[in-house]
Amino acid sequence: MNASWYDDSGAVINYYDIFNLPYTARADEVRTAFCALIKRYHTDCTGMNSDTDRKKIALIISAYKLLSDRESRARYDRALFPHGDDGAPSYPIIPRSRVKYSFSLADLLRNRLLNPRMKRRDYIHSLGQDVEILVTSREAARGAIALVELSSRSQCPLCLGRDRECNVCRGVGRIQTTNALQVAIRPGTPDGTVMDFDLMALKPDRFTSFTMRSVRIKITVGAASAR
Repeated sequence: MNASWYDDSGAVINYYDIFNLPYTARADEVRTAFCALIKRYHTDCTGMNSDTDRKKIALIISAYKLLSDRESRARYDRALFPHGDDGAPSYPIIPRSRVKYSFSLADLLRNRLLNPRMKRRDYIHSLGQDVEILVTSREAARGAIALVELSSRSQCPLCLGRDRECNVCRGVGRIQTTNALQVAIRPGTPDGTVMDFDLMALKPDRFTSFTMRSVRIKITVGAASAR
């Protein structure tokens, strides 16, 4: 399962619809559609930098990287148009509303809840985890998947860092985006389970890396309906 293919309900995202392309679109058509969309939504062009804008940009970039790579596109097409093995996730997807981010530097600083000089080890000691995932007793017993959005840095998918005039990366060669970390809640996971992920070893793809070195995730069972 590729986490980027699925929405909150576990359905495969139709990237062709996002790009307004037929399923038989050529590579040059995919590139043209990507350029048009990235110019429309990129923060450098719009001046907007909300969470919604960043998510749109991340979705567009994910779609382009997927549809422009022949092997990745073939695997994606098999999931989108199932033949026998439907490629669907074996566990249900936990709604993103139940993925609680304990620490957001921008939010905490905005609310003056954090000393700007505080280091990550300090707030981890204080808060206990970076992310809390709320699961029902049924999900904990049978298993589920949570998608945790994390900041990442990717090689520019359009110019691959080779064009100083690139209108996507502005000649830097890399772009800031977000990618989902797939967290499997195995059947029988107990309440209070803590998972530590080494993000330096978990790259979303060969061109992308997470900006955090690690993330600590806590699983809370039975409180999902109450929060």
